[in-house]
Amino acid sequence: MSPGAVKPGSLKDPSIASLFSKEDPEEIYEDLREIGHGSFGAVFYAQNVNNQETVAIKKMNFSGKQAQEKWLDIIKEVRFLKQVKNDYIVEYKGCYLKDYTCWLVMEYCIGSCSDVIEVLKKPLLESEISSIASQALLGLSFLHSLPRIHRDIKAGNILLTDQGIVKLGDLGSVSTTCPAQSFVGTPYWMAPEVIMAMEDGLYDDRADIWSFGITCLELAEQKPPLFNRPAMSALYHIAQNEPPKLGRVRENGEDAGWSEDFYNFIDRCLKTEPKKRMTSNECLNHSFIINRGGSKLPSTEVILKLIKKTKLIVQEQDNSQYRKMRKLMYLDEQHHHHHHHKNNSNEYNNPQQFKNLNIAGDACSLDSHGTDDDSHFNYQRNSNEDHDSLCNSISSLQSSDLNNGSGSLRKISAQSSEHPSSSSTSKKELIDSFNIKSTVGVPLTEASSEKSTPTIIFSSRVPTGDESIDISTFSAPSTYPRIYGSLKGKVATIPEDIPLTTGQVFTSKKSNASISASNDDSTSSNVLASSQDDFSSKEFLNLDEQGFGNEKISLHGPLSLHRSPQEKINTLRRSKFSTLRTTKIISKEVDEYKKENNMYEQMVGYKRLRQQHQKEIKIQEDKNNVESDGLRLKLEREYDQLIQSSVKELNKIRQQAKTQIDRLIKEHEEVEKKMKKQKSNLNDYKFKTFVNLQKKEYKHNKEKLKVDLKSKSLTRSEYENALKNAKLILNKDREEKEKIFYKELQVNLNTEYFKLKKEHLVTQNNYERKWLEDEYSKKSQQLETSHSLLRRHYELTKDKEIKCFGVLEEIKKRHLGIQHDTELNHQTDHNNRMIDEMRKKHALQSKQQPKELKSKEMLIRKQFRHAVKVRAKQFKTYQSQLLATVSKEEQKELINKLKEEQKRKISALADEYERSINNMVSEQTVQLETWQEEEEKSFNEKLKKDITELKQFQEKQRNNLEIILDKERKSLYEKIESRRKELEEKISQEIKNFNEEKSQRFLALEQKQQLKMDGLIAQEMSFTDSTMYDLQSESIKASNSQFSTILHSSSNVTSPSSHSSTGNIISTRTSSTSGYGSPIVTTGRSNNTTDQTNF
Repeated sequence: MSPGAVKPGSLKDPSIASLFSKEDPEEIYEDLREIGHGSFGAVFYAQNVNNQETVAIKKMNFSGKQAQEKWLDIIKEVRFLKQVKNDYIVEYKGCYLKDYTCWLVMEYCIGSCSDVIEVLKKPLLESEISSIASQALLGLSFLHSLPRIHRDIKAGNILLTDQGIVKLGDLGSVSTTCPAQSFVGTPYWMAPEVIMAMEDGLYDDRADIWSFGITCLELAEQKPPLFNRPAMSALYHIAQNEPPKLGRVRENGEDAGWSEDFYNFIDRCLKTEPKKRMTSNECLNHSFIINRGGSKLPSTEVILKLIKKTKLIVQEQDNSQYRKMRKLMYLDEQHHHHHHHKNNSNEYNNPQQFKNLNIAGDACSLDSHGTDDDSHFNYQRNSNEDHDSLCNSISSLQSSDLNNGSGSLRKISAQSSEHPSSSSTSKKELIDSFNIKSTVGVPLTEASSEKSTPTIIFSSRVPTGDESIDISTFSAPSTYPRIYGSLKGKVATIPEDIPLTTGQVFTSKKSNASISASNDDSTSSNVLASSQDDFSSKEFLNLDEQGFGNEKISLHGPLSLHRSPQEKINTLRRSKFSTLRTTKIISKEVDEYKKENNMYEQMVGYKRLRQQHQKEIKIQEDKNNVESDGLRLKLEREYDQLIQSSVKELNKIRQQAKTQIDRLIKEHEEVEKKMKKQKSNLNDYKFKTFVNLQKKEYKHNKEKLKVDLKSKSLTRSEYENALKNAKLILNKDREEKEKIFYKELQVNLNTEYFKLKKEHLVTQNNYERKWLEDEYSKKSQQLETSHSLLRRHYELTKDKEIKCFGVLEEIKKRHLGIQHDTELNHQTDHNNRMIDEMRKKHALQSKQQPKELKSKEMLIRKQFRHAVKVRAKQFKTYQSQLLATVSKEEQKELINKLKEEQKRKISALADEYERSINNMVSEQTVQLETWQEEEEKSFNEKLKKDITELKQFQEKQRNNLEIILDKERKSLYEKIESRRKELEEKISQEIKNFNEEKSQRFLALEQKQQLKMDGLIAQEMSFTDSTMYDLQSESIKASNSQFSTILHSSSNVTSPSSHSSTGNIISTRTSSTSGYGSPIVTTGRSNNTTDQTNF
């Protein structure tokens, strides 16, 4: 059974079932942490509980739309991964099915080359590029030897391990055949032939070499060529423009400093003509790879140094985000404390709280040069504003680069989240929120405010002896009605005996945790069970779901709510988590994928559209081929039937002719036999009559001789002797006459026989000629019929081919129209996103911020502060519980583990806080300054230019399609015309062959008939001549014998009858020489004489 014939997720087919393990992956893997996200789903770090092996788990959902396609893709990828094994390709560990999600377990890599350049914010060194390329090419060369095509080579898919080994990842796009024709890959790295595969045909593994060259450019210039363009525009540029070059001058005007080997390597990889590019093996032998960019160190050591440098920067950037969060929260608390002190209603009257919270820092002294890992925010204080400006946190964001995305306030939750806490020994110790007997409720009710915004109430109970926390309320900003409005009247509570973990939401109706793990392609998150608006609830209540709160994942992995403290400690001890990705990179990636109609979804949809178009064309082509083959077979059967019927008719005519001729020959033989019998009987009668006459003549001559002898005076002895001799002579003469007469009869018989035979032969020849003429007349009709049938077949085939081509032409035009509409829609969406980003940037840059922004910011900051406070309380209790179960020697290691994880949590929270503030400010309507208006105008003109260029490219593509279709149409008509000419030539040749065959057959018949006639005449002449010769010799011999005997006997007796007989014989012989016939051999003179005649 083929995979496509089964239901997605079904394991009834043994070949499919063998690909998946039957074990529960949640029982095998712990400490899951989301480290990446893609169109397929999320990627998690995890640890095997059995052997403590670190792995990466790619969760791929195959439910919903395109479930069958997703399932087939999963099967294809898993089958390939099980077969491939190479040191430079990410290792396959196993595959599991959990509900409608596939857990693909792979070797864990700490990051990709893309992560490295994003963290470093500068190009890699040539030695580093060469070292990475040398190992990546080994994996690529192995794939090409199978043969397979990777089809998605880019820096993001070139992974690094802690051992300094480079591995190729993301083998889901690997082709199962080479060459291939599918539209697969990432736009900026696609080879021209892949983009134009549907128009120009197949591509081979040289497409990976182009992508590899673009990847080297990406490592050298931080981004691939055309990355500043939208994906759709980039596709057209790649397909139609000259290949990109490695720049010799940097943006700041400095010399790039690359070697000529590197330039040559890039140039040879980026050839428009695939055959002119290097192969993977040739790339390995290139001087750029061999020389390793001038480095004398092995590639592994170079990569290890790069990894170490990157890790330090990742740590520093996470620390920077953490410090920002501490400063912001501390300043907010100071302002809040001062404000309430004035009104004698200080909500938090114990300053020691902030020491416990470890939100210490220089009061209101934000680092003016502090930078994050992605946007280089400059936090500036405005000296003209007083201390009540909340340290100018809004204005400090005015110069920020908002390309990180415009996240909404979806992750600011009323639930308690994990936040820092500190010990008394260090202000930088990190905090987490764990098991504390507290309940945080979030009742959402309508506040009687001027703008009718809902009120969010935070409440928390702490154990007896701890400082009580008052209930604080605030009105949600009216700019977020979609988020806040969906939670009116809803309450989310955390049971007292449950640790508060990120991304988890609990209902007030149950005392146990209600955790919902999402298996869809986007990041999994939990929702309120009682929420009417599931999406809005999820958006609002999940504070830091983008990498830490998924699938029952707490701060330190899947710490089950029912696990003992010792099990949790063991999990923390075993954790080997390490990555080159900052929390901001992970949250940014998740945020981008979670945006509605984002670029990634668009590209996935665009690829699927192109693949569906290609599939539809392939199906139509197969259908056309099937129909053409069916028509061809039908016409061939019809032609074969005509030929067979023609052959049968000709065989029938030939059989009739043979039958008629055989019957005629038989009739002629009977007539000849009858004539011969009659003539033989007549000759016997004549011969008997002649014998009787000879006897009478003998008696008469004998008596006459006696009289003559008696008249002579002879003695008795002389008389007797003379009589005896005379009798002998008379008897001999009689016998000779009889013999001569018999032969004369035979000559006459043969003469008549051959005459009749010649007449019969002429009749037979006429019959044969007539039947041959009939046969070729019929054959001529059949030939005309077959030729007319072939012409009709030609017309039918022509109509079918033109119809099939017309269908394909219509489909291609329709596909191109759909493709262009999709591209324009995507380009329009991109432009709208860019305009929104520009407006947000201008809103942040504007000096005239609305007055209500400060109050709104205070509300948001108050919420963050409250969450941090609750987390601090929780963390202290949880930490105490954990530390109480371990020895003092192990406490330090445990605390360090908690610090590392909490630092990443706080960094993610700081990033979310910044995005929340950015989003709030950017959604305000502000009056633009002159230079901003000019910038917006210039920017709009650029976007319009992009649209214009895209339309020009599309028009060019339409023209190219028309040219291609015209070329194909011309080729089709040329093919049809060529076939017509071949048909006419075939018909002419068959007619010529027919006429030649006909002439040859008639000539052969005439020659055969003439040979028969000549043979018959020769037989007749031969027989007649021999018979006449015998008759003459015997006649002469008889005469001589008679005269000599008479002279010898001195009787001078002559027989008068002998002379007359001789004369008769001569006259008979003379008359008999006028006929034709074959010799007849006579065996006797009796009545039963048998004549044997040779014909």
